[in-house]
Parts: sequence; structure tokens; C-alpha cells
Amino acid sequence: MKIWQIKLTPLSPFHGFPSSDTLFGALCWGIRRICNESLLTEMLEGFQENPKFIVSSAFPCVAQNGDSIFFLPKPIMPGLSASDVEKMAQTNEKKEKVEIVTQYKKFKKSEYVSQVIFNRLLNGLSEKALFQEYREISGEDKDGEKKFIMSKTEYELFKTTKPLFRKELVQKNAIDRLTMSTGEEGQTFYQEEYYTNSAFKLHFFIKTDDINFFKPVFRYLEDKGIGGNRSTGKGRFKIDVLNEISFEKSNSYKFITLSRYIPVISELNIESNSMFYEIFPYRSKVDSEAEFKGDDIWKLKVMYLKEGSCFEVKEHKHFYGQCPVVKEIRMQKIRQYGFALPVFGNFGGSV
Repeated sequence: MKIWQIKLTPLSPFHGFPSSDTLFGALCWGIRRICNESLLTEMLEGFQENPKFIVSSAFPCVAQNGDSIFFLPKPIMPGLSASDVEKMAQTNEKKEKVEIVTQYKKFKKSEYVSQVIFNRLLNGLSEKALFQEYREISGEDKDGEKKFIMSKTEYELFKTTKPLFRKELVQKNAIDRLTMSTGEEGQTFYQEEYYTNSAFKLHFFIKTDDINFFKPVFRYLEDKGIGGNRSTGKGRFKIDVLNEISFEKSNSYKFITLSRYIPVISELNIESNSMFYEIFPYRSKVDSEAEFKGDDIWKLKVMYLKEGSCFEVKEHKHFYGQCPVVKEIRMQKIRQYGFALPVFGNFGGSV
């Protein structure tokens, strides 16, 4: 299977960066509409044994005047020790050590690294060395935290495009699915929406043997939208297939996942000291277009491992994870996407 890079250019505000399960659901709806339901059903029935495609989550991209910086999730790695901080301090002053710790806290909160930095991490760049480079890059985001880590050269382009986006809380009305109204008193809630400048894009990866099969699906999703609040015009993107991409090949059995991951324990080397990950519970609704009106559309809760989590496996495979059935409605089985799109490398090094 080949890996293809797909660019999303926002045409409207959107609810959030589409995660791998959101993109998987959108692609499945597209296949159902463009092809037919029987093809989708056949595809999903054999998905656990022979998935037709693997998809990552969407990540930021900065593009201006022909130059682009593609970002990927910052790998979760072991933190610095007290002795590391001691060695980084040029003096023995407590004030300097406190400043280093404060900077390190901001560093740990950063979410993305440029693809250039990502490749260096795959080749053994340590967190300590990356943190030292991070301290040398001048400039801060408006919130005082660098969410993006990149090289000095890349930062020159990046700082000319800020602010890339802003987030706003938008008031919404809750709709009763039975009466299709807000009720006598009305129910309101707030959702976060992203508004971007022209330099901001998103990108994701899809692993498949037939990218041409998905091109009409992408055209459908351009009209339909991706993510929440599509019915109000949100989540519209121009979708472009950029190129086939090949991450540096490695014989390592350690990988970083670019998607939300529901592991199969037997595929992991659970005795490894090279696994660092973040777990979070997740529960979502069945995405539908009034097919299940009046039904309970809440799926079962799953435990996800976050993008950027690092693992060691027992053998090399094209995919890892599972897509468990989390709901049955009207004889239809609903699955939760949990395959990892792995990138192998010798991360966690000492250089």
C-alpha cells in the first residue's frame, strides 16, 4: 500500500482539526453515496483482516508564496530529568534553573513539529537536543506558548503568517430529534469554531492501493463537508491530492502513530521500555442523515491512544489496531475506527 498526502484548504469555519475517526467516517459516507451501500458494507465486513485504506488525523500546514511547512504530531517521549536541567544551566543560580523549567513546561505543551524536525526525531534526535533548539528560536505565539516546533529557517516563514487562526465560542441551539424543535424554553450551548487566514491549511495521509478510487469521494466531500455542523455550512474544504510520500525506511520495530489508535495487545511488545503514550476516553454519536431518527445514536465509549504516541511491536505489518463494533442500529453494525498509521524509526535517541 502507498501513502498519499492530502491537503485540505478551509473554505469556511470548522469545528476542529478532523481526527482519523472523523475522516474515516466521512470517507465511508462518500463511498456509500458515490458507489453504493453494498460495496461499503462488503468493505467494512472485511476491514479488520484486510483494510482497503488507512487514514491519519489531519494536521496543520502553513503555505505561502510557494513555500509550505507541514506539521506532524510531536512524539510523546520521556521527559528531562533534574540532572538534565542542572547540566543545561550555565550557572548554579536557582533563577536560571526555574527559567529552564518554565520554558520546558511550554515546550511540553507544544503539539506539533515540522516534518523536517519529525524526520530528525525518527533518526535519533533526543528530546533534550530538541528542547535546546527550541530555546534558541526567537518569537512567541500570542498566547505565550509555541504550539509549533520547527527549524530556524522555517520559523522565518511561519512568523510572517501569524496569526494562523483564531478560535471563537459560538452559541448553538439544541434540537430535539423527535420534535425537531428547541422546545418551549429553548436549550443553548456553545461550541468552539476555527477561523483561519489564507496561509493556513490542513493535511492528512491515506494509505491505499488505489488513490484514484478516492478522488470522486474527495469531490463529494468538498460539497458535503467534513466534521460537525455541516448542515450550517461549516467544515467545507477544497481537497487536493498532493503526492505519494515515503517516510524514511527503518528496520526498527518502534513506531509513532499518526492516527488515533485502539491497540490489539498481542501485537505490542508490552515489555518494551520504548513505549510512551497518552490515553483518553472517547464517545461519539452515529453520524447519520435522518436514517436513525428517534433511535439512541450514542456509541459505546472507547479508549484511544493519542496521535504521537510511541510503541514497539513484535513484527512489521501494514497496519495495527482494530475497528470494534460500538453500536448496532436496525441490524446495522457501526464500527469505531482505531487503526494506527505507523511511522517506524529510531526515535528517543541521545543525539
